Amino acid sequence: MEPYGQVADSIKVGPGSLNLLPPPKKRLDVQRHSLLNGLFLLPHPQADEVSQDRRSAAKGSVVPFPTMVPATLQMSPVKNRANGQPIPVQPRIPPLPRGIPSLDSGTYPVLPTELATDIQQFSESDFARQYFSTHRTGFIFRRKVPVTQLMTWQKQGLLNSPLLTINRGLAKDAVKIFKVIQILMGDRERERTPGRVQSEAHASPTNFANGSTASLAGNTASMLEEERWLLGEGLSHGELRDEIYCQLMKQLTGNPSTESVFKGWQVLCVLLITFPPSKNFETYLSSFFQQHITQREGRVDVMAKYCLRRLEFISKKGPRGKPPTIAEIETASDAAFHPSTFGESLDAIIRLQERKYPQQKVPIILPFLADGILALGGLKAEGIFRVPGDADSVSDLKLRIDRGYYTTDGVNDPHVLASLMKLWLRELCDPLVPEEMYNECITSSKDPDACVQIVERLPTINRRVVLFVISFLQLFLEEKSQIITKMTPANLALVMAPNLLRCNSDSMSVVFTNAQYEQIFVYNLLLHLQCGDIDPDYIPTHGLGAASSTARPRSSKGRSRRPH
Repeated sequence: MEPYGQVADSIKVGPGSLNLLPPPKKRLDVQRHSLLNGLFLLPHPQADEVSQDRRSAAKGSVVPFPTMVPATLQMSPVKNRANGQPIPVQPRIPPLPRGIPSLDSGTYPVLPTELATDIQQFSESDFARQYFSTHRTGFIFRRKVPVTQLMTWQKQGLLNSPLLTINRGLAKDAVKIFKVIQILMGDRERERTPGRVQSEAHASPTNFANGSTASLAGNTASMLEEERWLLGEGLSHGELRDEIYCQLMKQLTGNPSTESVFKGWQVLCVLLITFPPSKNFETYLSSFFQQHITQREGRVDVMAKYCLRRLEFISKKGPRGKPPTIAEIETASDAAFHPSTFGESLDAIIRLQERKYPQQKVPIILPFLADGILALGGLKAEGIFRVPGDADSVSDLKLRIDRGYYTTDGVNDPHVLASLMKLWLRELCDPLVPEEMYNECITSSKDPDACVQIVERLPTINRRVVLFVISFLQLFLEEKSQIITKMTPANLALVMAPNLLRCNSDSMSVVFTNAQYEQIFVYNLLLHLQCGDIDPDYIPTHGLGAASSTARPRSSKGRSRRPH
């Protein structure tokens, strides 16, 4: 039998027989090629061609194998692959011109008040007309409730129906979600179960008005479980995601309680690490955040700026696979005031660590993970950087690092640290290679000297991170290590390219086409980049021992504290 992918170019059909003509001498293994490059060839014959083939088959003639439609070829990466050409990508966000003010905690320009108002009015009119469900009040005339009134804080009672037009089968879940949101924000008393004692602490508004989250420890474990249920509903039912965001915006609009507003924004911070809104709702939500970046009361401005950055990131990344753990919820609710080592820009991470580690020229997490991989025998671990580490162990170590514990206690698998290193690179707020240099990387990928010169021209911190990562990966290129790990330069380039380069195109054909050039770029860096000769002020070193933090680790002190 012919191996998969070696399909005859024509089929001869006769009475009682089915014969395959031999394939040509030079044959491309389609299965192997598709696995390596993401290439999928789907025959697409026209209807009249099919009927003609059937008539020919009845007469015992030769039936030509169906070919791809020309229009399909134009849309497919196949044509570009055949020509050996990468596809340039238009950067999504152009660099900000000098002189434009930006937020202290992000790179978003401050919108003029008039422009922000226009955006909000447009969003309300356009989005409300298409997606808000109709609500009516009164017993006789049944007047229609305006959207502005519908989207205003509600102290008592529940929603009679969802705010947005969604599947009827999810209406009851939407009403229950609103009840949970009211409880999480302190606008509704929790139903007390007989026989169960609940400890509830009440926060002082003066503390969080000064930016302290230590007093907001009122959430119990059961309340956190309810929040986790809410997040799970959003992950399970995509239609409910916009509804959840919309209900929170309603309860944050016109809310007289500073404490309730603070807790509501914390719920938003947790939502933005779990799932994004729909593309239709994204602009509406973004304009809501923009309106609050100047609201200093209750430190709402800090959380609004953080939410803006998270919205852009999660809109590109997409939803999580499962709801965050209780510990992750606690950490996320505090993230606006305690920046994470993950999901931030390189500049922000360096500023965050410069007080504790002033001599470190790269983020401390990199030498910590790299030395941990070596200490756990990563050079002798088969499939290192390819085989994923245990997901729960990776998540636990990530939370540990975010709280200041730089230690590998309890971790005995190098794959866990390798997976976390890739995760850190992949979750950087801005790609390691800036968007404006991406096209140059893929178009010059086959020229080793050009690849090295691109690294030399990277921003200082980006260049040093690339030098550290590539020099560390080069340790695995020794022959004795490759024999055990099975990770050749091509294999390492395959698994590491998506973490070093980021294609921001929405077209899957562009992503698939450019993937091979991203791999070639990283492959040439692995073989030709002399990491000790690029930056005279920085020479990467490895194997000096995993770093440990002597400072007291940061504990989670948001609106909830995990019981011990």
